[in-house]
Amino acid sequence: MNELQEFIEKTNAQLKRPVKEGDYNRLVEIMAHLAAIKQREQATDALFVPLKETIELLKSYNQELPEEVHQQLEILPEKWLNLKRNYVAMRQNVAPLQAQENAKIRQRLAEFDTVQTQFRERFKNEAPYSYDTPEAYKKLDRVNRDLIKQENELDKLMKSSALFEVSFPDFKLIKQCRKDVKLLKQLWDYISLVGFSMDDWKSTRWREINVEQMDAEVKKFQRDIKLLDKEMRAWNAYIRLEQILKNMITALRSITELQNPAIRDRHWDELMTCTGVQFSMSAQTTLEELLNLNLYNYEEEVRNIVDKAVKEMSMEKTIKDIENTWTTMEFSTDPHPRTGIKLLTASDELIETLEDHQVQLQNMLQSKYIAFFQNQVSSWQKRLSQADQVIQILREVQKTWAHLESIFIGTEDIRKQLPEDSKRFDEIDRDFKQVAEENQKDLKVIPCTNRPNVYEQLESIKTRLALCEKALAEYLETKRLAFPR
Repeated sequence: MNELQEFIEKTNAQLKRPVKEGDYNRLVEIMAHLAAIKQREQATDALFVPLKETIELLKSYNQELPEEVHQQLEILPEKWLNLKRNYVAMRQNVAPLQAQENAKIRQRLAEFDTVQTQFRERFKNEAPYSYDTPEAYKKLDRVNRDLIKQENELDKLMKSSALFEVSFPDFKLIKQCRKDVKLLKQLWDYISLVGFSMDDWKSTRWREINVEQMDAEVKKFQRDIKLLDKEMRAWNAYIRLEQILKNMITALRSITELQNPAIRDRHWDELMTCTGVQFSMSAQTTLEELLNLNLYNYEEEVRNIVDKAVKEMSMEKTIKDIENTWTTMEFSTDPHPRTGIKLLTASDELIETLEDHQVQLQNMLQSKYIAFFQNQVSSWQKRLSQADQVIQILREVQKTWAHLESIFIGTEDIRKQLPEDSKRFDEIDRDFKQVAEENQKDLKVIPCTNRPNVYEQLESIKTRLALCEKALAEYLETKRLAFPR
């Protein structure tokens, strides 16, 4: 009641002061008082009855209030009613002035509508919507300061409109600018965060890169920006940020593949040729240098190079195994019973290994990844093929020589009956023993079988042994005919 009484007295005093035409400040004061009366009219009208009931309730419990309270409650309804009458009278008095001011406010609102359209266009040109905007935060601060000035002006207009009961437009463009400022700040915070994280990663030596951890962080960034307001998705800054994260995922995938131990310097050279970017690859190479290759544009090429490297490493291992095997693989020796000459013997394991390795070399030659190892594989194929041929003919020659030696040298009767062939065999025997002696100098299979002209020597011995065999067969046939069983 005290508060209401004070309000009534102050407001009445203000309403009694006249308003002259052109006195805008006095008009604003009066309009503010009239608005205050209207604002509390409903609540005050409903105030007095509950107050009386409250006093009666207290009285029933022997709680008496001071006499001035009763007096106040008696006179306040009348004073309030009188204030409302003054309100109506003042409303009528200031109506012409209010109408003039209303026209001015509408004019200002119309002018501001044009201003907001111009400001929105300027805002769109100056705000950092593009990823390549230099000093984006400074620009954002600048457009924000300009926007605050417009919002302050708008706030004044809104208060004037409310005071003079003029309908207030929505001014959506200013609201959209405010929304964009908030969204741009949020977006550039993410751009900065992503940038700081990537700058930190870029200095990492590439062999020490924890691809799994980086991949997880990048994917978290991707999830986070997808939760941002969908309005951002048309902005260049958002599109580029999204693309950078996508490219990073692809690049990390490629880097994972390039960490494969199968990668050699020649593969890096091939990758640099693909990308057109040259750099020195070493243990000190950083993630930044790899990212400069723009690996996200060459994912297929990286995959092909790594696949090639893996296949080549498999070939390299096979070739190494073949080299290691034939570095130590040796013939065994078996002395000839009559002469003691050491004859070479090839174990089943040796023959089986030889066949397997020839098949492996042939398969490699048919591979599309053979280029780097072409000469090496061809060389080994030639050596093993030579070994295979020499072993085959050596077996035949040793077997035939051992059989005929006991006949042509150990049997006087045959030497008398076949003097020419015996002479031929003597030459064969000399040549064979020479080959056998050479064989003993190095029992390792490859050096032994790949001596210059060894196959040709054995082939000559084999041909001449065949003549001796034929002559012996014909001689024995004449004996069988003379002494049939």
